[in-house]
Amino acid sequence: MKLAASWKPVFWLLALGCLARAADKQPVHIYLYERLGDYVNIELTEDRLRRVLPMIEKFRKQRPQAHVSATILLSGALSEELAARNSKTGIKDLMLDYVRRGVVELGYDGSDEPTYHRRPMPDFSNVKTPEQRWVLRGEAAERLLTEARDPLTGVPISGATGGLKRMQEIFGPAVCITGILDDLGGDSESIQRISRYNNKAIMFGVPDPDPARNLHGFRGSAQQFGSGMGPVPNSSTELFWQDNFLRSSETSDAAIRRVSGYEGPAVLEEMLAKLDRSTVRIVHVELGDQRMYLKPDYAKGIMYPPLKLAFSHPELPKLPREALREEAEVQASYAKEEAMIRWLVEDYFAANPSSRFVASSDLKQMTPPSLGFEISTGKLREGIAESLKTWDANSATLPMYLRADGHYLSLADTFQVLTDALSEFHRSGKFPGSVRVSQVYGPVPVPGDYANNTGGVTTVASVAKICATLAGPLHDTSWSPIPKNKVPSRVSIDGMDLNAAQFLRLMSEALVAATPETRLKVKMASMLSLAGEVAPKTRLQVDQGATWTFKPAPLEETK
Repeated sequence: MKLAASWKPVFWLLALGCLARAADKQPVHIYLYERLGDYVNIELTEDRLRRVLPMIEKFRKQRPQAHVSATILLSGALSEELAARNSKTGIKDLMLDYVRRGVVELGYDGSDEPTYHRRPMPDFSNVKTPEQRWVLRGEAAERLLTEARDPLTGVPISGATGGLKRMQEIFGPAVCITGILDDLGGDSESIQRISRYNNKAIMFGVPDPDPARNLHGFRGSAQQFGSGMGPVPNSSTELFWQDNFLRSSETSDAAIRRVSGYEGPAVLEEMLAKLDRSTVRIVHVELGDQRMYLKPDYAKGIMYPPLKLAFSHPELPKLPREALREEAEVQASYAKEEAMIRWLVEDYFAANPSSRFVASSDLKQMTPPSLGFEISTGKLREGIAESLKTWDANSATLPMYLRADGHYLSLADTFQVLTDALSEFHRSGKFPGSVRVSQVYGPVPVPGDYANNTGGVTTVASVAKICATLAGPLHDTSWSPIPKNKVPSRVSIDGMDLNAAQFLRLMSEALVAATPETRLKVKMASMLSLAGEVAPKTRLQVDQGATWTFKPAPLEETK
């Protein structure tokens, strides 16, 4: 499969407006996490926890200013097994005690829910429309998030809960959620379902390159997208908003990737030395990697992960003894992991005092809210006027996002606030003093045309009248298999059928003109912004409504 991305040499000029980067080096934040999914070889999983938890606490006590913490990611099936073993091993109580003391946070990873072959997946064989695909993807996500299954066969268990829902019943709200959907470039259908159970968690963003995906140009695409999400020094090329969930990426350029703790400090030191520090950088470091316990043949390829063997051979699900390394080798790997953390707290952070560890909740607290704030209409008009200068320079391509009144607005945000402002203008003849940013999804579908009715003419009054009919649905958050509060794909005005990007441009010009009789010319507009075009993706354009929700997530340091 080829990567659906467009390479444009004008990307930097158009997307970033030639913003100057700060000369000072920005912080590097280290995101520690442990991914646990193996409930079959449960003794090994418990051992990983019992080694990692005390190690984190030790460094947390020794260097409180480094904010040492980690996110432990659990599946629903593993959560169930840990709870069942608690009376025997006390493992659940142990974990919750570490959570209570602030040493770790708990998140959800659906990657290993039973089983890999019976995982709920949408069947598109008889599907013809994007709306149908949305519903099927949403239904598959709902099942993964809530359904209990036989741990070895994956057959659903009637009357029981599983997935994210069960993990949260046992351990409380997840601070991070990942492993729901294998698609790249959008997961709005999953977000709509996840939000019913948790709307506070962060999620993983752009993953490390996966050879199995065979995506040509992935690395360059990730780099261009990351650059667009890091327009100012206190933003990060690894952090962005999508569908109003904060996303933390594993990679954004060739210099940065996920690191396993057992690789040791030298590997991390070399990588950090190569980072462009003109923006904040966030590095994912995995602790307690299961591969530390496995001999080479079982740590890669068709034998990895061990659950693959369990699902393929339910009659003998556990790892054979010959698959495991000797204890001395395991200890040596953990020693390298500990040395990496020690090097960070004693050497690297000392030489880079603004850098630190960040937990999932830290990233959320350091990032201003994506929704629920007011935008001054005057400041909105100023931001729109500035944006139109860039849009005029490249008339067919949407801006990536809008900067107004000290906030970044996604295209969906911008569509919503402009609709509200112009709707009030239609009702009262005056613009409101401010407009509130609310939850809005991207369009379903995303049309592929960009030049319909080019050259047609309408007026500010006509645009405002149409906005008055759109405002209500954009604020309708009542449940529906396809959200009602989504940007409309097409808008009809004065007998013209426009795509949403064309109408967004008309609204932008109407707000700036601010007089009912002003005539506005319809211009061609692509439905994908530069960020939408270059972001790594495996979806058809028609299913890429999430690209309308991309925006940077600048960080503010907390005490």
